[in-house]
Amino acid sequence: MKKILYDEQMFTFQRFGGVTRYFADLIYNLPAEEFVADIPMIFCENHYVTETYGNEYKRFSFPANYRLRRRIYSLFNRSASKNAVKHSDYDIFHPTYYNPYFLKSVKERGKQFVLTIHDMTFERYPQNVLFYDNTIRNKKRLITEADHIIAVSENTKRDIVEILGTDPSKISVVHHGYRPVTTVAPKLFDHYVLYVGERKGYKNFLPWLSAISPLLHLDRNLKIVCTGAPFTGSELKQFAGWGVSDRMIHISANDAQIASLYRHALCFVFPSHYEGFGIPILEAFHNNCPVCLSNASCFPEVAGNAAIYFNPGDAHSMHDTLKEILASKPLRKELQQKGAQRCKEFSLERMVEETCNIYRKM
Repeated sequence: MKKILYDEQMFTFQRFGGVTRYFADLIYNLPAEEFVADIPMIFCENHYVTETYGNEYKRFSFPANYRLRRRIYSLFNRSASKNAVKHSDYDIFHPTYYNPYFLKSVKERGKQFVLTIHDMTFERYPQNVLFYDNTIRNKKRLITEADHIIAVSENTKRDIVEILGTDPSKISVVHHGYRPVTTVAPKLFDHYVLYVGERKGYKNFLPWLSAISPLLHLDRNLKIVCTGAPFTGSELKQFAGWGVSDRMIHISANDAQIASLYRHALCFVFPSHYEGFGIPILEAFHNNCPVCLSNASCFPEVAGNAAIYFNPGDAHSMHDTLKEILASKPLRKELQQKGAQRCKEFSLERMVEETCNIYRKM
């Protein structure tokens, strides 16, 4: 039986997020007859670890701000991870992010480590990286030192090879798998287009909204529902300038509410210029929501013919594509049917099995 040691990096940092959802789904679904997993940490408030999979860890109620609490958690959890990497018995180490704190101990002990690369966003858009952020440098170092690399899409693999010159034979592509939520909230809104996640920079949200705002003026009942962070002051000012403030709805949604938002939306739109994979596409497919996407990055790889596409750099294309999908109920029905078929290719079981095949070969 092989023991896989994971670490606390992203489980300490995130309460919600795609990276920790990926790792939790992997760790807690490894075949028990063949693998044993260990996450050495003391404090944890990550939703997927504690709520989805029901694991109990210590937590503080003070300070109220999680960013402050996680600084305290990090001190204890990083110490536990360092100790485990240096002294515990394991076969393969799989870090959850790119801090190279473990590298010396892993190499000195002759242990192998595998690294998952979720995207190359920082490398593609370095202008968005804060001056004190070492992610690009750390990631490059770990990619060089890793015994094997998992890329979550062919697009991400191509980027690793193109940007860093990494040997393609060192990289395996394992697509994300999706675990459907079991509880769905009641209907929350009527007659809306759904946008999920961050809205800054390369996400292309404001250029997309500018392009489609005439449709909001033509249909006075149409709304744009957004999850993610609350609207900023500059966004609210921009909405007012376009005369669409009364159509913009923000909701801090839990898993059950997000599932409901997909199920009752006219369509889900993802106008981003770049993503490593795009989990919301699978969320939309599983919740019977028509999908409208950029024809960029990994999107065609993930969605195939189960989405309608637009050029994210062309305002007319963004406008006309949304207009088409809103005007055609038969098109929306067709996309729902295709999405239901497409999502079968991205099962959680497949993701776990393909990852286990990598572990087996190491």
